[in-house]
Amino acid sequence: MGRHINIDEQLCTGCGLCRSVCIRGGISIKDGKALESDSGACFDCGQCFAVCPSGAITMSRFPGSVPERMAVHGIVADPDGIMGLLSRRRSCRLFTGEPVSDGELELLFEAARLSPTAQNVMDVEFVVIDERLDGFRRMLADVLEPLSGEYPRIAQYVEHVRTGEGPDPFMWEGRQVILAFSGDPANACIAMSRVEIMAQAMGLGGFYSMWIRMADDADHRELMSFIGCVDPGKRLGCAFVIGHPRIRYRRMAPRPEPTVHRL
Repeated sequence: MGRHINIDEQLCTGCGLCRSVCIRGGISIKDGKALESDSGACFDCGQCFAVCPSGAITMSRFPGSVPERMAVHGIVADPDGIMGLLSRRRSCRLFTGEPVSDGELELLFEAARLSPTAQNVMDVEFVVIDERLDGFRRMLADVLEPLSGEYPRIAQYVEHVRTGEGPDPFMWEGRQVILAFSGDPANACIAMSRVEIMAQAMGLGGFYSMWIRMADDADHRELMSFIGCVDPGKRLGCAFVIGHPRIRYRRMAPRPEPTVHRL
């Protein structure tokens, strides 16, 4: 098995910080220098890469990554600023019709790329549906129609797709939807939450669609067949309809107090 990390002996000071943060015990110090003593233990978490004060460590999986120094102390974003951003978040279903640009999408996915994943699998894949949106909507109607009797909203959606009458209760005015897939759906949801927060910071808007996500439960095979570009072993964690808002909310909507249990 090849090495996961490469340590420049000229830069390594032997401080041992890399060894202290390696939860797999894959790094040792020998003759005053760090070395990867068990490459099979490494799962590419990057802790050693990030903590090394001299930038001596690079990762084989990410050959283009350069150890860039960032501020260790100080607050990048203060709590009041973060709370202000979160308090202004509203589900937005009314859009201008202007598409989210490739540049904007790139920034959203860069934010998602920094998300944590369980066991550091880093397996989240995103799909942007816009050019094939009409076909996607028809596919949703087909796979969810058997649930129409149980869910009136699905019946309304199927009727809208079949006849073109009434509002679209899945997309509303949205014309772009982002799907997030992963082996563990929780990883996809965490990553999508970063997309949502960055979208808010960029002046974009959107909403999570439970109904679109239900298509994965209703007929996973048909959904993945339509998508075609994602490992069918992964599941749809969440769907986020996105766009440029045509209205702005002026105050925070009331919310119940959090329910917290301490054991």
